[in-house]
Amino acid sequence: MNLSAEKIFVTIGGKEILCDVNYKFASGKRTAIIGPNGAGKSTLLKVLCLLNEKFSGVVTLDGKDIRTIGRKNLSRVMAILPQERDAPQDTTVRQLVSFGRFPHRKFFGGDSAEDSEAIKNALELTKLTDFENRQVISLSGGERQRAWLAMTLAQRPKILLLDEPTTYLDIAHQLEVMDIIADVNKKFSTTIIMVLHDINHARLYSDEVLILKDKKIFAAGYPTEILSAKILSEVFNVEADIFTNAAGDKIIFPIKNH
Repeated sequence: MNLSAEKIFVTIGGKEILCDVNYKFASGKRTAIIGPNGAGKSTLLKVLCLLNEKFSGVVTLDGKDIRTIGRKNLSRVMAILPQERDAPQDTTVRQLVSFGRFPHRKFFGGDSAEDSEAIKNALELTKLTDFENRQVISLSGGERQRAWLAMTLAQRPKILLLDEPTTYLDIAHQLEVMDIIADVNKKFSTTIIMVLHDINHARLYSDEVLILKDKKIFAAGYPTEILSAKILSEVFNVEADIFTNAAGDKIIFPIKNH
């Protein structure tokens, strides 16, 4: 599905957050949104799925203004994992994952065969099958993040939006989550749009990178082309070296602030 943002402006409390953002997201690809704090990354993500409706401009899905699609219909094709999330303390992993089926359920009745299959697949993709009866609150940080990710996958979205999916995770769990995201994209051709802080995650796990700075798009393109020491200097005001790791990947290593 084709998702586009056209002439997006957002002002909150008299403060401009986004200014004239225009971008067509690549269908079936992984797009990373990066930039300094306050650049408008999370705001843009929320605009794309109508979590933030206070914007001017238009977001289109296959040429249709998403404001005209309806929230339930939109939720059938688009899922978001925001930074802020919570669930009742006694919620089990399976119950949490099942919440992702809400847009597809009829008003009355329990899980359909399709619902059960979607939940099962989401648990398998996130390696949580053995945890389904555990309470979410009892899980480790990495397990909990996978449970929330499984909930979005149970929606079976065509477009998946992720707001800093590896925040607060240790290195091993960061890689685990990023590998799951890559696997979902590869298996289902799901369009992935993710806000990331880690420049190397953006470089290694995305097909395109969108850089926001000063409320606008600063640059966009293939990660190997635009994630350079020069760009880091201009966007983040840091000096960096680029080296090749044992796997042959180019890695960016910040050295110091200007």
